[in-house]
Amino acid sequence: MWWSLQILALWTFSGCVSSVQVPKRKNILFLAIDDLRPSLGSYGVKEVISPNIDQLAAKSMQFNRAYCQVALCSPSRTSLLTGRRPDTTHVWLIDNDEYWRNQVNATTIPQYFKENGYISIGMGKIFHPGAPSGNDDVAHSWSPEGLPYYHSPVEHQYGPNNHTRMWWAFEGFEDNQLPDGQIADNALNVLEQLRTNETEHGEERPFFLAVGFHKPHVPFYAPKKYFDMYPPQPKISLPVNPNPPSNLPYVAWTTWASLFNWDDIQAMFKGREDCITNYTIAYKEECRMPNDDIQGMRRGYYAAMTYTDAQVGKVMSKLTELGYADDTIVVLWGDHGWQLGEHGEFGKFTNFEDATRVPFLLHVPGVTESGMHSDALVELIDIYPTLTDLAGLPQPELCPTHSHNISVCVEGISAAPLLKDPKQQWKKGAFSQYARPNSGIFYIPDHKYPNPPRESVMGYSIRTDKWRFTEWVRFNRTLAIANWTDVWGTELYDHSTPTTNFNDENVNRAYDKGTEGVIAQLKDMLVAGWRDALPPNYSVDD
Repeated sequence: MWWSLQILALWTFSGCVSSVQVPKRKNILFLAIDDLRPSLGSYGVKEVISPNIDQLAAKSMQFNRAYCQVALCSPSRTSLLTGRRPDTTHVWLIDNDEYWRNQVNATTIPQYFKENGYISIGMGKIFHPGAPSGNDDVAHSWSPEGLPYYHSPVEHQYGPNNHTRMWWAFEGFEDNQLPDGQIADNALNVLEQLRTNETEHGEERPFFLAVGFHKPHVPFYAPKKYFDMYPPQPKISLPVNPNPPSNLPYVAWTTWASLFNWDDIQAMFKGREDCITNYTIAYKEECRMPNDDIQGMRRGYYAAMTYTDAQVGKVMSKLTELGYADDTIVVLWGDHGWQLGEHGEFGKFTNFEDATRVPFLLHVPGVTESGMHSDALVELIDIYPTLTDLAGLPQPELCPTHSHNISVCVEGISAAPLLKDPKQQWKKGAFSQYARPNSGIFYIPDHKYPNPPRESVMGYSIRTDKWRFTEWVRFNRTLAIANWTDVWGTELYDHSTPTTNFNDENVNRAYDKGTEGVIAQLKDMLVAGWRDALPPNYSVDD
């Protein structure tokens, strides 16, 4: 069995006594889903089949406007798990030399729970795997009694570097023949073992159980039965906004060709190879992906989402079966959004709403059972202080400006007060950023990237109630300092009239007459940063 090593290791904590004795607190089930945008029934997207996540949402606080800090796996997860923003962690890309412990002495969420009396167990994709996380941060974040950290043994067999198409259905496959099904089965067995150790061996510690699913990350695959739940490819809806926003600066654009198999790319653009090689025209309408491929991608993404939804359902059912439902706080989150042809984009890699907005559900037994919604601006970086607050642990303080040598502090705030009053005055803005030329156009008219380029331009973005404002400026990677006078591009999108999900930010108003005052105000907020956008009750003492 693929979980045998995990379970064998778990037996070793039977009867152990933690060095930190605390009263029995709520358990934490920490559900991470890779590349999950809020295309869910509970978020109003009827085309997608997501009954299990919708059922969880029906008894949770659903945050309707939650945002990641970077629309890319490694920096987003690093920010969430350490409670520090990207310019503090110095993690902006997926790179072997961007392991945050080389920059900041940060205690992670599972580590903090471990150090406060929990048994902390992880599996699947929680941290970005490999060198960018120090190999799942095993030496620090997870309880030794719960090791080895679990990865599916077939993960690399079906990973993003082992595909010939962007989407496909596995005929005759059971869920647990693919990685996420195996991760779900491992979670079920770990939950059973935790219950056994409580009832038979007197284990008194609560658990922090992190379960990370890979799909719907590319490539989009799942057992065929999940594809069969959707209409045939020609009947899948196309994005209603397939073109880039008008007046879009070059630097804001991301080229998506690297996501695809080269044979597929050549087939898509036969006779238009300049769409692949000439980045300055790659975003134009004539270089848009053919409609049938867009429909195939969207159907594959939906099927992969529904497959993962089924795995979430298995874990939640087991939680109830074992009697944990009333004693466990559940948080479900996606690490960033995903563009499925909106604006001609495919993937994340931008500061658009569709790339930065994420699902964020918080179930608190006895508090959220009837279902709750909040339109407050919240961020993934708020998950750390929210969970510690709800668990009754000592609350980490807000970080001062220079926090590299402070082990426990956070740069987000607890969203728990919104459970009492979802409409109360909250943050004035949510902050995201994205580095260039990563995944971007390498030739920018009138601008030149230095050599080596690395993270030499940073797009800083703030989402307020009415606006999304983004400014692309020169960036000193070594010092993590922006040069706000060296501007490469500006974006301003009006959100005062909410539209259908994934049909927004179609006109860049940064160059409209009469917006100068709005831009000046939003730039002041962007430069001032997150500390000046906190609710009235919060303050930071430097």
